[in-house]
Formats: sequence, C-alpha cells, structure tokens
Amino acid sequence: MTPTAASGSAGPDLQLGLVGLTNSGKTALFNLVTGSEAEVAPYPFTTRDPNVGVASVPDPRIDAIADVQDIPNRVQAQVEVVDIAGLSEGAGQGEGLGGQALGRIRELEATVHVLRGFANAEVPHPLEREVDPLADARAVDEELILADAGQVERRMEKVQKGVRAGDADAKAEAAALEAITAQLEAGLPVRTMADDDAIAVGRAMGLLTAKPVLYLVSTDDPGDPPADVAAYAAEQGAQALALPVGVELELAEMDPGEAAEFAEEMGLGTTRGADAVIQAGYRLLDLITFFTGSGPPEARAWPIPRGTPADRAAGKIHSDMERGFIRAEVVPWDKLVECGSFAKAREVALARVEGKDYVVQEGDVLQIRFNV
Repeated sequence: MTPTAASGSAGPDLQLGLVGLTNSGKTALFNLVTGSEAEVAPYPFTTRDPNVGVASVPDPRIDAIADVQDIPNRVQAQVEVVDIAGLSEGAGQGEGLGGQALGRIRELEATVHVLRGFANAEVPHPLEREVDPLADARAVDEELILADAGQVERRMEKVQKGVRAGDADAKAEAAALEAITAQLEAGLPVRTMADDDAIAVGRAMGLLTAKPVLYLVSTDDPGDPPADVAAYAAEQGAQALALPVGVELELAEMDPGEAAEFAEEMGLGTTRGADAVIQAGYRLLDLITFFTGSGPPEARAWPIPRGTPADRAAGKIHSDMERGFIRAEVVPWDKLVECGSFAKAREVALARVEGKDYVVQEGDVLQIRFNV
C-alpha cells in the first residue's frame, strides 16, 4: 500500500485558541493570523460563535526541496486558530457566551491569551478601568482556574465510584485529581505542577490551565512585552510576546516592498506578525519540522514534537506507515538541496538508513519504507 501524504493528516498540524476579555483585540489578531475578515466592533460579544480559520506556515525550505527535484506541489503545515467570545466575570462558572465557548478551547493544543495594551477611547474596557495588561491576564486566569476547578470536581465525583470498588486506576486518578485541586485552590495553573502524572491527567481532561500558554499583548507600537507581564508569564510557566496588531494588519494589506520599507521605518524587523504568532505556537509545543519530498507528487512539511522517533513520525503521514514501519532513509534538507535528489545523496553517502528508534531531527527529509 502506498498512502498519499494527505491521508495521514485529517486535520490541522497545530491548533491555537485565542482567549481574552472582551475588546482585547482577539478578533483583530485572528484576522491577522488567518487572513480572515471577521467582524471587529467596540462592544461585548462581537464574537458570538467561535471564529475558526486556518493559516499556512511559511517555510522556504519546502520550495527549495521541491525546486531542485521539479516537484510541482508544495504543502505547508497548517495551523487552526479558534477565536472564542470574549470572557467576562463569571465565565469560569459557565456564565455568558465566553463561558459557554471555553469548552471549544479545551479541545485545542495551546492557548494565546490576548491582553489589551492599546489605548482607544472609543473601545471601552469591559472592567471599566484603565489599560492594564497584567490585571487583564490575572482576571482571565482566575476565570480559567474556576472553570478547571469545576471540571475536576465533576470528574472526581465519577472517579469515586471506582475508588469505592477498589479499582487501582481509579485510585491513581483520584490522587492526581486531589493534587490538581490543591494546585487550583492555591490559584496556580496545572502546567506548573511538579507532578508529571497529575499534569498528564489534566491535559487528558483538557484542563485549560494545563495547556501551554502565550500571553500576547496587543499594543499600539512595536516593542517588548511589559516587564510585569513577562515576569508574570514566567511565573505561570508561559511565554510572552508584544505585537502591534493594528499596524501589522495595515502592513498585510500593502504591497510587499512597501510593507518591508514601512516595517523597517517602524523598527518591526523582518518577521511579520502572523509569522511571529505561529512561531511562538511552535515554541509552546516544542515542535520541529521534517519533510517528505523525494520526488513527485509533492513536497510537504510535517510538524512533530521534538524527540519523536522515526516510526511515530511515519505515523504522522499515515497510520499504516507506523504499523508496518521497516526503515527510514534520511537526508538533511540542505544536503538534499545541494545534491539535487535522493539518488545523488545516496551516491555521495549523505543518505542514512535509520530504524524505528531514530529520533527525527529538525529539517530531516524522510523516505519511509513500510509493509502492511
């Protein structure tokens, strides 16, 4: 059997959920990353149903691999972005549209907490106070902790039946849930726990505070995130980024040459806003990219967690490849480009044959041999 590459990836390669208070700039960020035109307006609950969009991950290595081998089709990695309704007080207890939408975020891999760092008198702050990204971060996290606490309590009620029956797995899960409850009652996220087993239970449940988090401050001007937000992010086991979303939206509509010139004048650097968010998502999940493309019909990028063995990487392409894995032929992408083909790479001993336990490296091009 020779499955097509597309058959192994039924959904996006990476999923990011945008959360934040109303009027925080979430939907503007969603539009920037996905190239969408979702409604943005200065009043609560503009986003009633979640906005869902997909963004491609630019990677010039795909074109290089395809060009030297005359491969016509190039498939970039895909990121799904979900923008839920803005949170308000009580969301953690299921109140309001934001509270209802938190269930959608539980399904995703990582979250971006969008914090308002821009000043605009026409866009009122939902808590009727001055712009304060750190206070907003704390407010959102309080709601997420409340939401997780309620979910853990409900799960504990179900697990207790197994505990009373003497089930060993139920007892182990109950112990993890007790540890998680103590963490949440202390006002701390699950992801910062020292107990890896408890974190694994939390992630399996889709707990919001167990997910990797990026605190993104939507600012008026380019620069680093406020020092207090950066420090808070570190305490929360998270990352922080500042992004002038409004400016980046303007750049996205410009001619590329004009945009590059304007970005340089603004001190924005060469990495555009959408790419910066996607790159942060990769860092959050500690992803690397390998490629397939030793000939037609396509060259394709495949994100996988760092440390993934070759057989599981093959499973990313198609489950049959993992089940029937025999070996992988591996060439670093830059060496493949230098040689011009896998055949030439073999001739000059740059192609290696690896078994299932080989840990795939950033930029590897794989040719999988399997039998089902």
